[in-house]
Amino acid sequence: MIWKNPFLIKNHEQRDKEQEYLALFDSTVLQIIEDQNFEMASYVSSTPGAGKTSLFRAFSPEILNIISEKDNQEKYDDIVKHMMNFGIVNEGKVTLLSAMLSCARGYDIIEEMFENGRRKQVLFALLNYRIAIAFLRSICTLLDIETEDLKQVTFEKIPDEMLSEEAHFSNAYVTYQWACKGEKELCRYLDSSREEQIDLSFVHLSLLVIKLFEGGNIIYRGQPCFEKSLLILDDFHKLTESQKKYVSEAVYTLKSRGGVWFGQRLEGVSNQQVISMDGSLGRAYAPNIVIDNYWSSDKNRKHTFECILSGIADRRVREAGLNNLRAFSDCMANELDIADGKDILTKYVKTIKESLVGINRYFKAIEYIDSEYADDIYTRTLYYECLKMLENRKNCGQLSLDLGIQMEADEINSFYSENKAKAKYYVCFNCGLPYYYGIKSLKYLSSYNIEQFLYFSAEILEGYRIKTLGTGKSKKLSAQEQNDIIKSSVLKMWDDMNYRYSDIELIRTFLSNIADWGIKSRKRECGSYDGGAYTGFAISSRELMEGIHDQEFELVINILGKCLASKYLERRDNDKREHVVFYLNRWLCVYFGLPLAYGGWKKSNMRQLKNMCLYRQDENTENQLSLIGVEW
Repeated sequence: MIWKNPFLIKNHEQRDKEQEYLALFDSTVLQIIEDQNFEMASYVSSTPGAGKTSLFRAFSPEILNIISEKDNQEKYDDIVKHMMNFGIVNEGKVTLLSAMLSCARGYDIIEEMFENGRRKQVLFALLNYRIAIAFLRSICTLLDIETEDLKQVTFEKIPDEMLSEEAHFSNAYVTYQWACKGEKELCRYLDSSREEQIDLSFVHLSLLVIKLFEGGNIIYRGQPCFEKSLLILDDFHKLTESQKKYVSEAVYTLKSRGGVWFGQRLEGVSNQQVISMDGSLGRAYAPNIVIDNYWSSDKNRKHTFECILSGIADRRVREAGLNNLRAFSDCMANELDIADGKDILTKYVKTIKESLVGINRYFKAIEYIDSEYADDIYTRTLYYECLKMLENRKNCGQLSLDLGIQMEADEINSFYSENKAKAKYYVCFNCGLPYYYGIKSLKYLSSYNIEQFLYFSAEILEGYRIKTLGTGKSKKLSAQEQNDIIKSSVLKMWDDMNYRYSDIELIRTFLSNIADWGIKSRKRECGSYDGGAYTGFAISSRELMEGIHDQEFELVINILGKCLASKYLERRDNDKREHVVFYLNRWLCVYFGLPLAYGGWKKSNMRQLKNMCLYRQDENTENQLSLIGVEW
């Protein structure tokens, strides 16, 4: 039997059983959804791998049917609680009629075939037919009936605009036949030479079918059977710009009582919208949900996301069946083994100590460190690195100290406690020790993207499997082994960038220049930034918004948009919203040897960013740029 790494299985993949999807799905992600999302139109946006499609599948009729069954409610208790809070599962009954339709089914060809209003009407006709078919199939699934039994399903009210063709909506079976026949004829027409004209019903002047399937409007054997409705239009970014406008305006005009979700990848949204994070029309729309940004916007949400990753990893590692592993963290060391680096650390401490000779302020601190941590070379090295950071800050003019006052033990302990993580970063890179290891680092590496976490975790589990192959015993991957695996995986990701954009060299130049700021700040070893170095840049919100509409900065907006859509950069607003911060994706931090923490950024402006897209910053000069061989 061929072993398949469970971390390579995506939640939204079609698998043998829906229960297998539920076994891998973490219901905590459902907290992204609010009650108003079932009553209004909502844009649900994400970068690839953030979990959008898996989230949508949780609301499919097949999944809702399974979790609502009495025998399954205890097994899927967490997801059932969420669905009950939404009011879409009640007393073992599903009260939400949901349907999902992909917009990646060749709708863009309509744009090329027709002109003016005909484009819209043909698009609406095809969507109306397919929306009707999707809802009617969901009704069959939820009510556990055959297509013929749709004759017993009727509509409480037919929208006034559809009364002229009331015969097609006398019952759900008739509607199903109308929709199937209409879609078949329209698709045949689109595939033909189109010498003959096709008559389209008045119904197709808008997306009226959505109102037909609103909650409370479906009657089965004389009784209303659904309280809410939800239409998910996934891959919305695949439509042309004019088609997206037609559909979103039609949904707004309808003022349906049901929910409509526009699922889109950020790579299909305009650069201006990606950068400003404005993915909807405003008006009667629920707030735009950007899955990637949701988790990073609040400290509690960050913690929740880390718990989600732990749950995902533990469930998958149990499925792997390797050495009876129950927790993913059990296959990797979370501490550094410094036995091989003892001599290097000892030499490094000696170098720092020699550089502090003659500085009275540190005499007591040095005596304290040497006596307290005489047998712990690693901790002693971190303490000495903290003294080095203090001295570097003084030399950079960051501290105003009375050098005649001796530093006491409690003072150095306090500074060490606050700066231990930064000291570790500097020591690892100065001494060549592994830095990227442990479950915490893997979570940081996710950059709030589930698929990215799964990618690195798959490589770690594969390394563990190879190490333990044939032994029958658990042998944790050492910090060095993890570090090597992660770096190797990152190199593959860097090479994969070649296939994404034609102007990838411009993007790489831009990202490399951002990283150069971080590398220079690391070399100063002042520890003034969270993590120990810059990992991004900031620009004033006002200047960024003005730049979006300034043709001079079209290149910058284009590069920023692509970097955000592909998750090369992560966008954050500072607390006062005066600045927008753009951080490097954490895998890029590994590639450039930067820390994984967030918080360190350098202020920039649009003109400087433009130069950073076109020119390569000189390694030895802070502001000097050298031209690279690319054109815009």
